[in-house]
Amino acid sequence: MDLTLLLLSIASVVTTIIAVVLLVVVLRRLGRHRRELSALKSESAARAEAHENPDDGEDAEAADRLRRIAVVLNPSKFEGTDDFRRRISEVVERVEGAEVEFYETTIDDPGRGQTQRAVADGADLVMAAGGDGTVRMVASVLAGTDTRMGIIPSGTGNLLARNVDIPLEDPAAAMVAALTGTDHQVDVGWLRYGDSPAAAQSAPKQIFLVIAGFGADAEMIGYTDPRMKKRIGWVAYVFGGVRTILGRSVDVVVELPDRTRHAHKARTVLLGNVGKLPGGFVLMPDATIDNGRLEVVVAGWRGAAGFSQVATQVINPKLVPKVGPKLSTMERYLTTGIRVTTAKAQPVQLDGDTDIEATHLIATVDPGVLRLRVPESTEPSRA
Repeated sequence: MDLTLLLLSIASVVTTIIAVVLLVVVLRRLGRHRRELSALKSESAARAEAHENPDDGEDAEAADRLRRIAVVLNPSKFEGTDDFRRRISEVVERVEGAEVEFYETTIDDPGRGQTQRAVADGADLVMAAGGDGTVRMVASVLAGTDTRMGIIPSGTGNLLARNVDIPLEDPAAAMVAALTGTDHQVDVGWLRYGDSPAAAQSAPKQIFLVIAGFGADAEMIGYTDPRMKKRIGWVAYVFGGVRTILGRSVDVVVELPDRTRHAHKARTVLLGNVGKLPGGFVLMPDATIDNGRLEVVVAGWRGAAGFSQVATQVINPKLVPKVGPKLSTMERYLTTGIRVTTAKAQPVQLDGDTDIEATHLIATVDPGVLRLRVPESTEPSRA
């Protein structure tokens, strides 16, 4: 009987999550269509004004003109790279009249070397064309430089692109958004990890732009079937997450810059530079891309019922269990840095990339070091 109730609880949680996800997807698409119409109206008005006052701003426009554009292309993320190159080249020629060069990633070099070559070749805008991994590699080179970065998203997560309203399913539209968009100085997060304090302290920094995670969220990503991701997109993570519901919480200690230490029983620790998830869920409302802070969420739960309490708070942070047993915990911190320690090694993910385990994490944020091209209508500080 207990097993039957448990299975029914899990089925109920999964069904509820999927229903909410589908509803949010519909609402998000309606909202996107409204924003696109608004952007078209604004662009038409701007062109009319420019026609009436042709001399206004000509000098500033010439000084800011893009002359050489590089596209760091992950060929595994696009079907028909020749067609992709042709479409992007046509858009650049038609809209900007700039040179465009393509640099394909490889298994051995997923984007860093190509970005370095693009910068050396004089690119003033480097487009990351691929998934979140490609975006991370390009950003790791451009952070701290004056070279602009844009995104042509492809893949399942596309987390940064979602958070700054870059078109997700149309490479040409994403290229237009970069060419006609505005520059915004955004924060990046850095993570070091290891199996001891000394190992984490001496480890090389790894960049993350949206969310790094420790525990159940990394397990969920690891459990998700790649074939299912290709068929149904990010919703596949919901099914991958079912296997993480019944895991055990572990002892976790977080240390803040003021040297205070806080002990928790947790299934996951999330470090957010931006808090919006696929489907429009806002996991971290205080994580914005330009506030110089990370929002940290430490969550623990017991069984399917406890997980349902956490999921409810993710959907609506104001909702907390008021009746029945409290089977979950969720603590939040807004900080410039954090150290996380646990006695048992946990899987780690950075913007959806996961293939490592660690017992010690050190996270920091670099304020405003990445010059990101975002659509003109985007307000990154609210992302």
